[in-house]
Amino acid sequence: MARPAPAPPLLLIGRLDGRLLGSPARDIWLARARVKAAATVAGIAGVPVDTAALLDWICSRTPPPRHSEGLNDPLSIAALMHFLLLADDSSDPVARASLNVLRTLLDDRAQAEMWGGDDLVRFGQTFREARKRLCVPYPSPTLLSVAERLLAVHKELEISPTEGRSVTTIDGRTLHVDPRSFGTVWLLACMLPSALAAAGFTLQHIPSFVWLPKFLSSGPAELAEELEAALGRTAALGLTELDRLERIVATLPSDLGVTRRSKLPTLMRLEASYPGLRVPAIARLLGISPQGAAKLAAQARSAVTVRY
Repeated sequence: MARPAPAPPLLLIGRLDGRLLGSPARDIWLARARVKAAATVAGIAGVPVDTAALLDWICSRTPPPRHSEGLNDPLSIAALMHFLLLADDSSDPVARASLNVLRTLLDDRAQAEMWGGDDLVRFGQTFREARKRLCVPYPSPTLLSVAERLLAVHKELEISPTEGRSVTTIDGRTLHVDPRSFGTVWLLACMLPSALAAAGFTLQHIPSFVWLPKFLSSGPAELAEELEAALGRTAALGLTELDRLERIVATLPSDLGVTRRSKLPTLMRLEASYPGLRVPAIARLLGISPQGAAKLAAQARSAVTVRY
């Protein structure tokens, strides 16, 4: 029996956009999508990292990924995460609450200042200028209009290379070290979900819609086609993940034997979003004592186990 033809990318994007608005697992999906988006943007920036390493950092189990590996990265993961979350400007209450949970777990500004202070200075003005241009109304709700704006902004806001320098060797020779340049495509990728929403192409800020090619060398029509295909693939994966998370939510125990004031149901959703939360993080998120958090964590983990 022949397999059914895959759905067109635009249809998949529309399905995900619509389903998310009323999904009982929306907050959990958004939490996971932001972590995966950070990994995608990091790949565009040339600092590849996996979601497990990011989750360990977010949950305070480790410092930022790659910081101690002796790698000559173009920027810090901490700065990248800060700009990504700064670009998440959704006004929807569920999305804002989900983002606030993440920023309670991870003080992205403080982390960026600690691990990537130079990057905040280097990219900060470019980020602000790009956001002004990308997050304003568009002439039409199409990927072509978004592609045209992306290319225009990228051309106008390229960061100039840092100056080269001369080095004198021990035998008296003078060598010139090539200047170091910094790409900005990853910065535009951070703001792509907001640009799509501002254009009216999506109804909301969808964190996982951050794909861009590493080099914006094609014209608007070609870029729009690439975006359509990539966002369609992302939407298909997002729908599969949403199905799985909705099944998880449906299996969460409804009768926990607790009062309405208990924070156990909230903790179980937080555990589904960020598995393996440590007691200090639980106490901070729920506003309770460490002793209470430890007891609550034991209750939650005995009731259900959710894998990331």
